[in-house]
Amino acid sequence: MARNWLASAELPGKFWFYAVKRATEICYYFPLKLDDGSWTTPLELAHKSKLDARVLFKMFGLAAVCREQVSDSRLGKFESQSVPMIAVGRFSNSTGLQFYKPANGTFISSIDYKFQNHVTSGAYFGLKNQTGIFIECLDESTSIFAPKYNKDSSVNVHTHSPPSIATVICIPTYQTPNIYTVVFKDGSISEYTEELLSAATDTPLSLPQSLLPYLIKGGANATLFLHTMSKPNHGILQITDNENWYFYPDKLKEGILLPDVSANFQTLLDTGQLFKGHAKFKTVMILVLNWAFVIVSFVMFQHID
Repeated sequence: MARNWLASAELPGKFWFYAVKRATEICYYFPLKLDDGSWTTPLELAHKSKLDARVLFKMFGLAAVCREQVSDSRLGKFESQSVPMIAVGRFSNSTGLQFYKPANGTFISSIDYKFQNHVTSGAYFGLKNQTGIFIECLDESTSIFAPKYNKDSSVNVHTHSPPSIATVICIPTYQTPNIYTVVFKDGSISEYTEELLSAATDTPLSLPQSLLPYLIKGGANATLFLHTMSKPNHGILQITDNENWYFYPDKLKEGILLPDVSANFQTLLDTGQLFKGHAKFKTVMILVLNWAFVIVSFVMFQHID
């Protein structure tokens, strides 16, 4: 409602406060149907008084406001008896409306006025409407300035070393012209100033290449059945900051340390001690028995030999 008022009157964003304030007031006049079938308004429910239609007026309308004198001098017969102004709301201390005069930035209250419907207030006073007036963040198509980092671009966030890669989801607004909103790979959202950001292509990150298969990663579901266990366990894999791998069984907070996973992961897979995802226990037992049969056969063959 507020945005449409500004657009229809061709006014800039500095009138946004008055638009939102009046839109809030109008919401109290919306009709509501009660359970008994009768109609009322939020204003009547809250204050037990009927709606006065005289409080309704054309928001941001161009009005000729009556005047009788200028400073201490009364107006002559052939002088203009009114001054063009913009209606911006109701006056709290009287039954009149509050008007704004762009020429000198003054406000007055008056009950003697007449709306001029042939021209918009923005066009009359030479004000320019900003088409990108939104409550949410602006994007590159509606911003009045060119941001350094566009929406959906990748940036490096230099709050830690090495910097973290994030995606810009909101560029600076009129109120905060230096704040970018970014989202990280884990879904977390934060705001940073332009000084803490750099284009992702400016400082490429030299991350070490992992030799582990894709199924062994932090947060991955896995099934573990070590030789010291009586039965398989479902859980997740996690890695700490010092490169130690832990297996956390379901419903248990204490993890099981997996020593030297980088060197032994293939052995864990081949011997049926580690499985991708939450494998069925029947599948785990079959693979373990097969592997045990291979070992026994190998030992017997070596003994016979």
